[in-house]
Parts: sequence; C-alpha cells; structure tokens
Amino acid sequence: MNSNKHYLSNNILLQLAFIAIILLVFGLITKNLLAFFPGFLGALCLYVLLLNPLQWLVKVKKWNKLGSVIFLMISSAILIIGPLYLLIQMLTNKVMVLLNDTAQIKKDVNKIIEMLQTKFHIDVFSATNIEKITQVGGKLLEKTLNASMDMTVQLGVAFLILYFMLMNHQKLENWFYRTIPLKTSNLVKMNKDLKDLVISNAVGMPLTAFLQAIIAYIGYLIFGVDDAFTWFILTIFAAMLPVVGAALIYVPLALFLLASGDTGQAIGLLIYCFVIVGLSDNLIRLVLQKKMADVHPLITIFGVIVGINLFGFIGIIFGPILFSVFFWLVKLYKYEFIDPNPED
Repeated sequence: MNSNKHYLSNNILLQLAFIAIILLVFGLITKNLLAFFPGFLGALCLYVLLLNPLQWLVKVKKWNKLGSVIFLMISSAILIIGPLYLLIQMLTNKVMVLLNDTAQIKKDVNKIIEMLQTKFHIDVFSATNIEKITQVGGKLLEKTLNASMDMTVQLGVAFLILYFMLMNHQKLENWFYRTIPLKTSNLVKMNKDLKDLVISNAVGMPLTAFLQAIIAYIGYLIFGVDDAFTWFILTIFAAMLPVVGAALIYVPLALFLLASGDTGQAIGLLIYCFVIVGLSDNLIRLVLQKKMADVHPLITIFGVIVGINLFGFIGIIFGPILFSVFFWLVKLYKYEFIDPNPED
C-alpha cells in the first residue's frame, strides 16, 4: 500500500509559529492603542503635508533639519489650534455677554416662542419638549467636554509621532519600499495616490468650508446679521458637516431675524444662502478637483458619518480618508493580482 503523506517541514512550522506570535502581539498592541488611532492618522496626514516643505527648507534653503522640523511643527500647530482657540474664545465671550444681559435674552426667547406658537402652533413648554431639550442639552454638553479633552490628547499624540516621522523620513521611505511585499511600480503608485488622497481630504475639505463661509459672511453683512464674524467662524465648522453643512447656521439665523420682525432681511438671507452659498459649494469643489484628487461626494458624506461615530469631531477629516483608502486598497489589489497592466 502506497501512502503519499505530506508533512510540513520544521522550517514552515517555525515560520507559522512566529507569524502567530507576531499577530498575537500585534493584536494586543492594537487593542490597547486603538484609542490613539486618530492621533496616528493625524500624524500621517501632517507628515504627507509637511514632507515637501521640510525637504525644501533643508535642501534648498539649507536649514538645519531639527530646526526645520520644529519650525514646521509649530507653524502647523498654530494653523490647527489657532482657529479652534478662536472659536472657543469667541463663543465664551458671546456666552458671557449674554449672561450679563438676561433681560434681553428673555425678550428674544419670548419672541421666538410666541412666533412658534402663533405661526406654527408649537408648544415649546410642553412637558415632552422640556424633557427632550434637557436630555439633548445634557448629552450635547457631555459630548462637547469629552470631545475637547480627546482632541487635546489626540493632537499631542499626533505631534509626538510626527516629530519622529519627519526626523527619520528617509529611513521611513526606505522601510516602506523594502518591507511592503508589492511590486515596485505599485508601491510608487501607492505612495503617490496616498499623498493625493490625504491632501484632497485634509486640505480640500477645510478649504472648501472656509471659502463657502466667506461667501456666507458677505451675506451676513449685507442683511445686517449682528456679530457677523462670530457666525462666520461657526459657519466654517458647520460647512464641513455632510448634508446640512452651512445651513446649520444660516437657517437659524434667518429664523431669528424673522422672529425679531426683520421679515425682509430674513427672506433675503435665506434666498442668498440657499442660492449663492449652495451653488458656491459645487463650484468650489469643481475647481479644487482639478488641483487635487477627485473624491466622490458620497465618500465624503458617508465618510464623515462613520468618522464622527469613530473619532468624534475630528472624524470629519479622517472619516473620508478612511473611505478613500478602502477603495484605493481595492484598486491596488486589482493592480497587483488581477490586472497588472491596467490601461488607466
């Protein structure tokens, strides 16, 4: 009787054991560091954005490498933290002013309540509405405080990782090409596509929101919105949200003008924002897509939803990046194993 039994060699068994140990250790590390994943993504985004400026400072301007890295990190920190600090400072000042003028607050609130009751038959002070407002307010305050603390920690992690990535960028690039088990041509394409995706999402989205907010700000000035600059800052952040976008700010503003008796200004602001601000969003995206990677709007919408659920507010940026990377990995798999010589 012939028995053709095949046994695994000791070398293969040893390899499998090592792979199992590596995966086990990697799983333990990932599980305990998963909370800092947004910080790692932030470092990766900043690395992609700052690598070319670093090389320019070192090679062209002949700056010291350490000094260049510190300069770029401080500059990027100012650009990131500055707007957030400005937003918090303006909101804090606004709240303090309102708290010092409780009579005006009561008057404005009564106007809005009266308008809702007379025109829309909404009873704001019903037991159900009061309970819902209390629950939503409590949850919103809790989430805001948690998000602020989390964002501070994630920024610290991001800049810590970024420092070592920039200081050792050449070794990092060499490790990337030497270690990743893909064809060199696909690695080069992978490197370029990843940079394009990060720039498109990390720069394109905030830039679009900023330009859209400027157009909305012009409307605020035209139609006499009080403290228009504060609403401009809020519009920048709201414009990065999917579906609702800047409408989250200008619709309540128009309602407040309507409640204050400024019917013409309220209608004018709504028409201006729905038409001009709404069309500007598509126009700005069309122009930026010629300069950056073309990211489908659905990727942005669902990416932001997933990103906020995973990472909180900073998921607005990281969510679309994750979605884009997922589809890019599928395309890379096709290039590597199915269609090695694609026409496009």
